[in-house]
Formats: sequence, C-alpha cells, structure tokens
Amino acid sequence: MKGPAGVGHLFDVAFVCTGNRARSPLAEALFRRSTAGLEVQVASFGTLGIEGAPGLPDAIRAARRLDIDLSGHRATRLHDGCLRSCDLVLGFEWDHVAAAVMEGGASPARTFLLGEFAMLIIDSPLEPDRRYARARTIVALADSRRVRTRPDTTLSIEDPVGRPSRFMDMVVTEIDRLVEVTSHLLFSPRPLP
Repeated sequence: MKGPAGVGHLFDVAFVCTGNRARSPLAEALFRRSTAGLEVQVASFGTLGIEGAPGLPDAIRAARRLDIDLSGHRATRLHDGCLRSCDLVLGFEWDHVAAAVMEGGASPARTFLLGEFAMLIIDSPLEPDRRYARARTIVALADSRRVRTRPDTTLSIEDPVGRPSRFMDMVVTEIDRLVEVTSHLLFSPRPLP
C-alpha cells in the first residue's frame, strides 16, 4: 500500500473477508485481472489470525472455472493500520467493514460491502475524467449516497466455509459479477455490455 490515499495516480484497493482463503483472494485476483495495465494496486486480508494458510480447496476449484489460479495464495491477516492508505476497501459482511476501519485503519468514507458499493455506483452520472481522479470521485459519491441506518444484511456475501460446493460456486459467480461491475464503473467510461 502506498502513502496517503488520493495522492498520485496509483489507486489502492483492498478486499477483506474472514480467513482470506476464499472470497477476498478471489476478488483480489479478479480485480487485478480486470484492471491489468492500469496503475491499480490490489491486496486482500482476513480478519482471523491464520497467516499463511492456503486457499480453501473448494475456492481453488471454483476459481479455476474463471481461469483464476488461487493454488499459490496464502492468507494474510489484517493488521493495525494496513488499510490506512487505501482509496477503496471492500468487505463481504458488515463485520469485515467494521474490522477494516477499526483494526486496519481504513477510512469509513472509503470502506463498503462489495455488493453495497456496486449498487451505489451503478448509475454514476460522472463523465469520463482523468481515470484515477474519476475513480476517487466515484468512491466519494458512493459514500454520499449511503443510508446510514441499520446495515442491509441482504448486501452481504455469506461465508462459504462448511457449506456445500454448490454454495461456493454461487459465491464465486456473485463475486465475479460484482467485481466486473465495480472495476468497469470505476475505470472505464464505456457502458457495461
């Protein structure tokens, strides 16, 4: 992660889930692929202290469907202040968002659920602009559109651990869709197909 958020062209994105063994590493790999060639830095973290654990076998299998190889992934634990410089932090459940802010030092104004963020920016009226400035403006716009009441749990992507393989397949499909929408709307002035 770089210096203070919003400085320079590099755009920092981090994904946070529970173990950093399925949802966040998949989102990281998909986002990295969809922003290849751009000055975008992507990372992922887990809220549990299982540093170095491999990806879940079901996650590795399901990711292969999308031509993503998670076999070499090792879990990274969320640690104090590691998200302070991020331009955008995306979690999968509300406790990930809270941990990103409280433990990781992420700005609350730049920390969202993946599903929440995609919903908030889907009809962004912004015209194409300098690519990274536009992306930061979209993040600020999403923050201004939030309803700051009780969290909407329907926007969460549940933990697939201990669930049948078909549940992992559904999670992978949903993360793929949301990452595609998010990366496209942040960095491409063209409409979605």
